[in-house]
Amino acid sequence: MRLTRKPLAAFAAGLVSSALWLTGCAPPRGDPPLPAPLADDRARPALALIEQVLSEHFAAQAGAAGPTTTCVSLAPEPLTADDEAALMGRFVRLAPASRCRPGAAGPSDAIVGTPAELIQVYEFACQSDERCAGWVTRSGRPATRYAMEWRDGAWRFTADRRLLAE
Repeated sequence: MRLTRKPLAAFAAGLVSSALWLTGCAPPRGDPPLPAPLADDRARPALALIEQVLSEHFAAQAGAAGPTTTCVSLAPEPLTADDEAALMGRFVRLAPASRCRPGAAGPSDAIVGTPAELIQVYEFACQSDERCAGWVTRSGRPATRYAMEWRDGAWRFTADRRLLAE
């Protein structure tokens, strides 16, 4: 009996597939699991707040005409390179802080020159191991004060968007 090319190709494909399955080298299926929320990490409250704010920001941008370069900064202690990399791993549309440069008309993307969104978390401080607070401002929006409380194994956030009188 003579094998033609079509059955031979199917046989070879089946053989390769079986070999991959037996050796455990099958390609991964689906997306990798998401990392645990930073709100679950009691030791990193500033990152938990930034994650909360970025989640709100990118959810509000869903369906926008085009992605805007978004950067985040933290004060008084700036983000470490590792913290910034961890955030960029969670938010693929987040750019390094150095990419957003200040300007008279607002922040712009240092590479392409288009308008950028700079989210600033400032005056961040913890009053205790269970209570922290910080201010957040976004381009063209009034500042929002976030209070945080460690409760039930996670940071809980309360946003106060009241306008402050001068």
